[in-house]
Amino acid sequence: MDNTPLLPPSPAEHGKIAARFLRGTIADELQNGETAWSKPATGVLKFHGIYQQEDRDLRKKGEKLITAMVRLGVPGGVLTADQYLALDRLADIGDGTLRITTRQDIQYHYVPKLRIHEVIRGINESYLTTLAACGDVVRNVVSCSAPFDTEQRRELYSIIRFLSKSLKPQSTAYYDVWIDGERAVSLEEETRDQWEVEPLYGAAYLPRKFKIGFTFPGDNTTDVYANDVGVVPHYESGNLSGYTILAGGGMGQSTGLKMTHPRLADPICFIGPTREELLEVCRAIVTIHRDFGNRSNRKMARLKYVLDAWGVAKFKQELETRVGRELAPPKDLVWHRSNDYLGWHKQSDGPDGRPVWFVGVRVIAGRIKDFDEQRQVRAGIRSVVEKFRPGVRLTPQQNMYLSDIADADRPAIAAMLREYGISEPESLPPVLRHAMSCPALPTCGLAITESERAMPQIVAEIQAELNAVGLSDEIVHLRTSGCPNGCARPYTAEIGIVGASVNMYTIYLGASPLGMRMGKAFATNVKGDQIAATLRPIIQFFAATRHTGETFGDFCHRAGIEALREVTSEVAA
Repeated sequence: MDNTPLLPPSPAEHGKIAARFLRGTIADELQNGETAWSKPATGVLKFHGIYQQEDRDLRKKGEKLITAMVRLGVPGGVLTADQYLALDRLADIGDGTLRITTRQDIQYHYVPKLRIHEVIRGINESYLTTLAACGDVVRNVVSCSAPFDTEQRRELYSIIRFLSKSLKPQSTAYYDVWIDGERAVSLEEETRDQWEVEPLYGAAYLPRKFKIGFTFPGDNTTDVYANDVGVVPHYESGNLSGYTILAGGGMGQSTGLKMTHPRLADPICFIGPTREELLEVCRAIVTIHRDFGNRSNRKMARLKYVLDAWGVAKFKQELETRVGRELAPPKDLVWHRSNDYLGWHKQSDGPDGRPVWFVGVRVIAGRIKDFDEQRQVRAGIRSVVEKFRPGVRLTPQQNMYLSDIADADRPAIAAMLREYGISEPESLPPVLRHAMSCPALPTCGLAITESERAMPQIVAEIQAELNAVGLSDEIVHLRTSGCPNGCARPYTAEIGIVGASVNMYTIYLGASPLGMRMGKAFATNVKGDQIAATLRPIIQFFAATRHTGETFGDFCHRAGIEALREVTSEVAA
């Protein structure tokens, strides 16, 4: 096929090639004593898991503070107790917080340039890495991380680690810069020269980021349709029989560019159960993105736009050409759950016949922080992990599971969490229990307006509206994002709140609570303190006319956006 670009490559494409397989000028700039990186270096640093950021609150006051966000990938969200405690200690180099992202990563904010090296070495000493946590590569591979002790889930986690490792960049630049050439992260033994090329990515890597998400049959806690590639395993008589592969999902869109839009992935094919076949198919899809993604306009460069232009049939044909065989049609997918497993759950039966437990800890906005004397989330989690040594698992909904808890330890752990002010999930109002947000201001350079800092108030006001119509126990999924890039996946929330300008938001309604349908824009340019009032007539309409058991998202979809606007207009009149 002719892949000659119609337009010249963007400056970012030239920058990647000039960086010589992710080296750039990083090593030199670490020694220059400056507090900020050059523009070319900031582009390369993303591949190393680093974003340069400026405190935008201070900028408004005429002050300047440039630091870094450092992100590490956690494949499948799984950490040991020792790993978590090591990551907790590193948080003090930044602002004293850890943040769980919507891709099961951990982020540190406000890391000074001169201490980035210290943070990354500490991460690598824990057998984790920041490599490919950002940048135009396959990023952290996410999965349902609920630690039910079953053979299927253990096997799936092993496959996720294999796929994640196999799709990492192979350049030695990361290790040369940050680990002094040592391979602190376990990698297959290869000669040094073999790591100076990128057989999968090439010198320019991918046109944009690439996300892979696994889920479990019926369990869509990962929002699998929001990924470039979604992987859904199937089982027969308890044995893995293969995978349904989805492709073309992505949440981002750009302000002022109508051609950009969020998109859900399409089911493409069904493949066999071996990890080798799974890797082969995923690699082939990555190469389709590499070869046909838009390298002239980064705003149009995600794989979803290839699916838009080609359609599923042509995409599958190209995929079959690359793997050299016909692929079976996808299996039907049925979903039963999308909420994290918060609170206490039986994990397995212990050797003594008593249950082993895990507890789902609600981490609001993913921010692990000691907020005040009454709410010490970071200290509380650290104390539990130090004393009881549970496994730690992060979720794509910004929460945490503490696993492998002996039955005898359950009362003490529950008491310790309460002592530190870590709320039991069932005690939280339903909207807050499941809400998500991106960091936005003051650290994100793309943020248009508030998200994480505004979310609790928005949630409280919408909860009050639900309470007023007798729906205090109703679960309604709400997500806020400080810009249309949609890092908190607002377009698959029953209520999506997306920053449009300063303190102004677009409200999206009608998404499926199971993640199978996106919402539609209902109202634009709504002030933050008017969001709940704007939704009040819709909530009243829902309470009065819903079908038995109907969710808020399904109700809004059934009613239709125009009908919802008419209800709002009638009330206003």
